[in-house]
Amino acid sequence: MTYLSEQFQQIDELLKSARRILIASHENPDPDAVSSVLTIHNILKSEGFETLPYLPNPAPKSLNYLPGFFEIKQQVDNFEPDVLIALDYGDFKRLRLPDRILNKSPLDIITIDHHVKSDQKGKIKIVEPEFSSTSEIVYHWLKYKNIEINKDIALCLLSGIISDSGGFRHVSTSSETLNIVSKLLSVGVSLNKITRQTLTLDSPLNFSKAWGKVLSRAKLDEKTNLAYSWIDSDDLNKYKVSLADFDGITNLISTSSPVNLGLFMVEHEKGKIKGSLRSEPYKGRDVVKIAKALGGGGHPYAAGFQQEGTIEETLKKVINLIE
Repeated sequence: MTYLSEQFQQIDELLKSARRILIASHENPDPDAVSSVLTIHNILKSEGFETLPYLPNPAPKSLNYLPGFFEIKQQVDNFEPDVLIALDYGDFKRLRLPDRILNKSPLDIITIDHHVKSDQKGKIKIVEPEFSSTSEIVYHWLKYKNIEINKDIALCLLSGIISDSGGFRHVSTSSETLNIVSKLLSVGVSLNKITRQTLTLDSPLNFSKAWGKVLSRAKLDEKTNLAYSWIDSDDLNKYKVSLADFDGITNLISTSSPVNLGLFMVEHEKGKIKGSLRSEPYKGRDVVKIAKALGGGGHPYAAGFQQEGTIEETLKKVINLIE
């Protein structure tokens, strides 16, 4: 991967003149976002940098086994970074960075992302959609740097890779992905624990009840073969859950569709909807086109968007775009 090595070299050169590094990922973070942020935070902190791992929303509590989890901040406060490392975000506004940081000059930005090319920013941009996850790209950077992969690093990287590959089910899972997983497992981490925690196979009772509510509502639009479900703000309060607790549920909803086309909608605040779309490549449905039409983005087979209005209005917009 000569082309990546050249970009990794540029990153290392840029960091030579840095002291304070802000490491950020997207709102409502999934395991790949959290894992890639913590991997880089732990590595750079051990190298003597002053780092701040930032996520605009709290990470899922199920990931609290990850080293450095409780060091993650939702506020930048008075931190004055020399460099911003932005990870796994797709659309730059999803980082929800304060204006003080965005307007800071000079501020060098490094992007590492496996989403499709969108409005990613940076002096150095590594945007590689063919990789299973951003964590997989970070692994290659660490190997380039000759970093020894210990249990803490392996735990973070595996959590991101396993989650974003859907347990190795998604089309972006390659032979290289599985080769990397094998090497990470060889340092002695538990695959069973990671899959339980990241694929929501072992959840608190309130999570299970919330998932049951969503799955019981699943319906199929027979005209478009769209399988869909939703949860509203009253349900979130009732079950004491957040948007982050539903990572992976859209994949389950999509299995109810003859063409594996799924939509999950969350009214996270009254009148504010977040939508998640899933499909599979062998069915030829490119859901990122739908998401972009609604102001969102993502991958051809996994994308998201936000809308104002009701669940019913949002569903109608999506169905109209499919038709």
